[in-house]
Amino acid sequence: MTFSPETDKTALQSLFLADAELLADLGLTAATSIEKAKHIIKRSTWTDLASNERRLCCYFRPSRRGVISVVTNEVLQVDCHVPVALDYMADRAIARVKTLLYNKTISNRIYEFEGQLGELPSMTGFVCVGAKFTFYAIK
Repeated sequence: MTFSPETDKTALQSLFLADAELLADLGLTAATSIEKAKHIIKRSTWTDLASNERRLCCYFRPSRRGVISVVTNEVLQVDCHVPVALDYMADRAIARVKTLLYNKTISNRIYEFEGQLGELPSMTGFVCVGAKFTFYAIK
């Protein structure tokens, strides 16, 4: 199956939106479907994070060449932004994402855990942690 960023990110977002444990980590258990979708997004940029909110971002990083020329190694990055006082919740959310994706087939792709990214930049008053996952696609 060829690479389809929109389809792939939508399938991942749907998986995340359906997981009760991840929703609890993000403080979204009682949220409406629209609110959940505003906090589990398919991009790395946003402008509307309020002081007590948590956000999970899933997006692609630059591809890498595969072993053979018709295959690419695609890189997915997942970041979790939380208020500083809730830094442990970001770690929990990323750990849950790893459980949901590691060696799982989603949209005919087998996701491998490439590693944690540690603490990443975020807005003032927030902490962000992330992880990378990879899969192979045909050009």
